[in-house]
Amino acid sequence: MRLPVNDYMITSGYGERILHGKKEFHDGIDFKSVTENKVFAPCDCIVTYDMDNYEEALRWTDKHMSGGNMIIVDFQLGNTLFHMRFLHLIDNLVSVKNKLMEGDLIGHYGDVGYSFGPHLHNDLYMQSAGNWIKINIENFYKTTGVL
Repeated sequence: MRLPVNDYMITSGYGERILHGKKEFHDGIDFKSVTENKVFAPCDCIVTYDMDNYEEALRWTDKHMSGGNMIIVDFQLGNTLFHMRFLHLIDNLVSVKNKLMEGDLIGHYGDVGYSFGPHLHNDLYMQSAGNWIKINIENFYKTTGVL
């Protein structure tokens, strides 16, 4: 397991935050690299969703464009299936059903979607009884020893 960016800074963590004077819950981690905007597969996984039809003109008005281009990958640890999302991508270099190895380049992040600067939003869900359960991704990365 690895983080999805190199030379990272966390610009917003998981949990409550104030954004433009409004209190809100942030359901992932926002990463920014100090050297590049590349996004990598954090582990061996399979691409299960690939949205790459982002339209800049709709960035503030269409909630479907709020994440920019997006990728979802699935992976299994033990008997648990996880779904990991990567948002605010400028481009996706992968497609649905692609099998990825840890460290494979999957795209580049930027200031796209509902965003106030270039970053990667990364969040995590666990599959349970057919439902996606939100997981604190910071704790997950700390537990796996990469953060």
